[in-house]
Amino acid sequence: MAGYLSAAGIESVIQIIQGAYSDICQLIVLPEQSVEHRTCRALKIAKGGGTRTGVLFVGGAHARELINPDLLVNFAYNLCTAYTNGTGLTFGPKTYDAFTIKLIVEALDVFVFPLINPDGREYVQTVDAWWRKNRDLNPGLPCAGVDINRNYDFLWSSGIGTSSNSCSDIFKGSAAFSEPETRNVRSLLDNFPNIECMIDIHSFSQLILFPWGDDVSQTTDPSMNFRNPAFDGLRGNPGDSVYKEYIDAADLNRFVQVGNHMRDAIRAVRGRVYTVEPSVLLYPTSGTAVDYGYSRHLVDATKRKVFSYTIETATEFQPVFSEALEVMKEVEAGLIEFCNRCLCPVESVSSGTGLVARLERMRKFRDRVMLAHSSGRRYVELFDSHSAELLSLTAADAKLRKMATDVLQELADVVAPARGKSGPIPSSLLKSSGGLFKAAGAKASRELKKTLLTLQTDLKFFKGQTAEGGLTRADAKLTRKKR
Repeated sequence: MAGYLSAAGIESVIQIIQGAYSDICQLIVLPEQSVEHRTCRALKIAKGGGTRTGVLFVGGAHARELINPDLLVNFAYNLCTAYTNGTGLTFGPKTYDAFTIKLIVEALDVFVFPLINPDGREYVQTVDAWWRKNRDLNPGLPCAGVDINRNYDFLWSSGIGTSSNSCSDIFKGSAAFSEPETRNVRSLLDNFPNIECMIDIHSFSQLILFPWGDDVSQTTDPSMNFRNPAFDGLRGNPGDSVYKEYIDAADLNRFVQVGNHMRDAIRAVRGRVYTVEPSVLLYPTSGTAVDYGYSRHLVDATKRKVFSYTIETATEFQPVFSEALEVMKEVEAGLIEFCNRCLCPVESVSSGTGLVARLERMRKFRDRVMLAHSSGRRYVELFDSHSAELLSLTAADAKLRKMATDVLQELADVVAPARGKSGPIPSSLLKSSGGLFKAAGAKASRELKKTLLTLQTDLKFFKGQTAEGGLTRADAKLTRKKR
């Protein structure tokens, strides 16, 4: 275990980073101390303010997985240093230029909570190298410790991949969120509701996992879901045909696409190929951070959807430190890529304009209207897949950014008016949208150019229509193409 930071060392480094980069770093003291009364801290890395997407990285839930808290403090330090020095980041052959780093720090709120379970880490480094859980004494029970990653409120009582035996490594605790460590993660999601992207970092297996963990996914039957008690007792058997967990098709596609981008970034560093797959394919689970994070918006519609992943780093829990440093490089490349894929061009273009006050209404239009139409889901999916390139184009070209701002202003008047219902789409908006697609296409990659041509062609469906009417007409086109 030589080379790895102690629990106290992780906390010290967090405070050192904040002190050295106080203009872009905010120290967040989590509301609850650990079971053994250690203060837990996170960092928020951001320059500027306003409405912007939040990205949350957490690690150290399982005590014996020593590499990941070190990885996250190293990531935070490298991101702050590169931004402050105006340089890019290089991980072996994989490079992110200074402009990309600038976009991440100035267009996102990056939250880093590197050590959820400091008591467990201390115990691993002084008593038992293979301890997994926290250090809750579990009064009245024969053994100590709760598995932090089985204590979240997602099918907690189901027993899928968990145990009620306190002596088990996967003991789920006395209740969902019975542990201060999981409540601290929940507090970050509750207190920073702009968080839309999250990764919980674990070891080992070289995997990039996404929901669901309780069963195999399906996209056709919304009634077959974790909230429906009619299916209690039927989940957790991925080989059968009795139950499959519902997930929105557009969300599933985004999980796979973004996961593949992270995989490719990791592979570029030294050729290690991480497998991208649903969590259940590792083994069925419940009470995990990844499923809790994504499920929150389904339980409570007022909460924002969080695209959450688990990364399983390395090929062992505690690689020798020389190997750990190499793992850190490749996974940090994946984390930068994840940030890149979480960037929102609409938020960036809206910054400093009156559009900021209307972003929430535009999001509601996207969620309630566009995602209710097959064509709308397709447009959102296409937009998300090209978000990083669109942001780069508009940030680098003032004229293109002005065109985008004007289109968004006029679009907001239609789909997110301050009062009343949305009206017909004016011909001026269709014309300016077509001009924007053409101008952006002239500077775009081949794939983005193809997408912009598709959008330009589809503008005809919206002529003389409300947004809802145009989407219905576009739906009919998609239906004809499938026949």
